[in-house]
Parts: sequence; structure tokens; C-alpha cells
Amino acid sequence: MTAYLHLLMSISVPILIICTCGAILQKNRPVDTKLLADIALYILAPALILSALSESHMHENNVIHIFLFSIIMTAVLWLTAILTAKIARFSERSSRALTLTTIFSNSNNYGLPVLLLAFGPKGFALGAVYVIGQIILVNILGMYIASRASMSGKQAANHILKSPLIYACLAGILLALTHIQLPRGISTAVQMLGTAYPTLVLLILGIKLANTKRSGLRRPEVWIGVFLRLIIVPVIAKVVLFTLGIHGLLASVLFVEISMPAAINTVMLAEKFDGDSEMISLIVSITTILSFIYLPLLVYIG
Repeated sequence: MTAYLHLLMSISVPILIICTCGAILQKNRPVDTKLLADIALYILAPALILSALSESHMHENNVIHIFLFSIIMTAVLWLTAILTAKIARFSERSSRALTLTTIFSNSNNYGLPVLLLAFGPKGFALGAVYVIGQIILVNILGMYIASRASMSGKQAANHILKSPLIYACLAGILLALTHIQLPRGISTAVQMLGTAYPTLVLLILGIKLANTKRSGLRRPEVWIGVFLRLIIVPVIAKVVLFTLGIHGLLASVLFVEISMPAAINTVMLAEKFDGDSEMISLIVSITTILSFIYLPLLVYIG
């Protein structure tokens, strides 16, 4: 019980406070969230990717298992979301929203502290390797999925190639493989920018929630998205882990990370590319609120 309360105070409360600040700001002084999304996507996200990759340990023994798990889960969840959207006859915007919230979990600023509390430094280290891949996926594949709502596949791909995200990934991987460190001044600036990323995204979420009507809670798409993320994703994760023969601490870490609430980053992507930001904001908020209750069970099952 003490560990649970510590988890609640150290992770959930800060998220709630930052989102509330965004909501209060929006009520008193309307904010241009598209501008904030541009700052997050084109400045802060590349800095976060470069910082994470340049400081990572690419020789980690479990990297292959983590890579396989991430790729297979992404493909299976993508297919699951598409089939669900077709069966439920979602609009294109809602289909993209469902895909984003189903594939991507809040593994970074929520998942990592949970791992540290639940599994200690070893679990945290394994989770950090997984998170690096997720940061890349959510900002590149996520951008592709979100932009497809307003662009063709070719246009979306070209848009990504023009984004600093892809070049931050390449530079970070090169630095990690060659063990070259960024000069101190550049490294400090990159870390400062990267650290600001989750805070700005949480503010965007709060701003969007302030504009969201309560009638949105009656949308069946929202609750289907919540069901996929909270129930279906953990079940699929267990099957994939068993199939790949991943067990022990690594299996527990990957299960907890993939089963986290919907990624907050998806709100920013939907806002940037005129997606169904109301649906995504509600799914993110509901799964995050419910996680305050189901997190201990999640760690136990893991």
C-alpha cells in the first residue's frame, strides 16, 4: 500500500497538476495548440531523441528481444486497430485516432518511474532501452499515421523525410555506435530541450481537455479505444512474449511498458495534423485516470 501511494504521488499527481495548469490557462487565455504542437514536434522531440540515443548503451544483451517485441507488437496492434475500426465503421479521422492510442503507450514519463519502483534499477535500465525505440516510433511512425488523415501515403512519407526527427535518430544512432559524446554545451542544450518535451505535451493535453465537451464521453469510439488499450493490448502482449520465449525480468518490464495508458504524445500528433484530437484526449485521460487503480494489478501480472 505504501508503494502504491508513493507511485500515485510521484507520478500520477504531477501529471494531473500539469494537465490542470493547461486547462486553467485555456479557460482564461485561449492558446494556439497548433503552434505548441509544432514546437514539440520539430524542436523538443528531436532533442529528446538525440539525447536518449547518444546516451544509450547499444550493446545491451536484450536489445534483440526488445526490438523483436516492439516490431511484432506494433504490427499486430496496428492490424487490430484497423480491423476494429472497419468492423465498427469508424470515420477516417477516428480510425487514425484509434490506431495511435492502441499502438503507443505512455512508456516514457509514466512507464519508467513505475519500473523503477516495481523492479528497481535493473528493470529501469531494460525499460530505458525499450523507451528509446518507442520515442522513435511514436514520433516517426506516429507522425505517418496521424498525417495520413490529411495526406496521401507518399505525402506523409515525404513530410517525415523533411522533419528533423529522422535526422536526430540517425545522428543519435551514429553517436551511440561510435561512443562519441556531444560537446558539453551542445549536450546541455539538447538535454534541456528534451526534458521540456513531456511537460509541453501534458500542457497540450490539459488545453485540449478544457475544450472537450462532456458529450464526447458518449462516443462509442472512445470506449472502444479504452477497451483495446486496457484489455486487448495486455492480452496480446502476453501471447507475443510467450511466443518469443521472453521470460523473467525482461518479460515483466516489456509487459508493464506496453500496457501503460495511451501515449500522451498522440494528442500532440492529432492536434498537428487535424486528427480527432477530442477522441484521443479522452482515451488518454480515461486510461490514465483508470491506471491509478489498475497499476498495482498490472505490475503483479507482469
